[in-house]
Amino acid sequence: MKTQAVTTFFFEGDPFFHSLREAIAGAKQCVDVELYYFADDPIGRGFGGLFKKKSGEGVRVRMIYDAVGCRETPSHLFEDLERSGVLVKKYNPLLPPRKYFDRRNHRKMIVIDQRIGFLGGFNLAAEYSEAHSGRKAWRDSGVRFEEPELAGLLNRLFEDSWSGRRLRVEDFIQKKTPRPDWTERRRTILASHGWKRKSPIREEYLSAILHAQNSISITNSYFIPDRGIRRALRKAALRGVDVKFMMPGPTDVSIARWAGQATYASFLKAGVRIFEYQPRVLHAKNAVIDHQWYTVGTSNLDPLSFFRNLEVNFIGKDAEEAKIFDLQFAKDIEFSKEIRDEKWKLRPWWRKLRERFCFFFRAWL
Repeated sequence: MKTQAVTTFFFEGDPFFHSLREAIAGAKQCVDVELYYFADDPIGRGFGGLFKKKSGEGVRVRMIYDAVGCRETPSHLFEDLERSGVLVKKYNPLLPPRKYFDRRNHRKMIVIDQRIGFLGGFNLAAEYSEAHSGRKAWRDSGVRFEEPELAGLLNRLFEDSWSGRRLRVEDFIQKKTPRPDWTERRRTILASHGWKRKSPIREEYLSAILHAQNSISITNSYFIPDRGIRRALRKAALRGVDVKFMMPGPTDVSIARWAGQATYASFLKAGVRIFEYQPRVLHAKNAVIDHQWYTVGTSNLDPLSFFRNLEVNFIGKDAEEAKIFDLQFAKDIEFSKEIRDEKWKLRPWWRKLRERFCFFFRAWL
């Protein structure tokens, strides 16, 4: 865990959960929770108890959870929250069938008193906690910030999800300039919502990659980039930028990993270095470019995150904060296996076939 001013970055679940509990316990007015997965386990039930306690104190507590993400969470857990006064909504129920049944709310964000914001890859579940899952606890990334302007952006996203309104892409996408304009901002929130074939998060990623001068380090749990992102990353490596990827070794979605591996050969040929994290499941979604620009959030580098799901990322440009992500990447490398071009070419034919087959279904992974 590292701190810069009122912005705190987390790379393990227990410190993240501790800071979140502390912030919720101090809430005076409202707590808004938007999650993909809320688990019926010690972590989920613990936070559920805290939500009920704050509701009993007169704090307005609202929760949005995804129908698919929480398909294994028993309904009585949410019913119990509702009986205690917590306002609960299910995002995009599976029944009755809907036109956009595959559009999921993949966000993990919490806003407290419209002043403190949390977001990242952490769901409220025990698999992220070393205290409950031991050394197999998932490796993830998250951020806490205490900036009313940014918390207000998160709150606006929550209100649109709560009401069912469709956000305008223009509200969260940068204007078409050669490079993101950082003269007016050092941190911002960007969101993808899947209503149009545009993604503010993708546009920001692409712009940062195209203008990279020195280095690109990407950590991503489900890495199946589209053609434009792939081309930009290869061109960056070919012009001398130090491009490195941190990908999962163990994973909870093997088919997505295999689809991502279908892109390895072209990246390795261009000079990209690829590492697969070995000790446990890597669920993080963050990147740092030129030791200045960084992002952390819920969005994977895949078609679902960019064009279908509801996602949210924290974007910053600050050398000291970017250094935190550089140091974490270097730490993760110590526990990773590098994929070498010569050896990768020698993998069995059936693995190549499996990768190509899974890559064909990349738009749905």
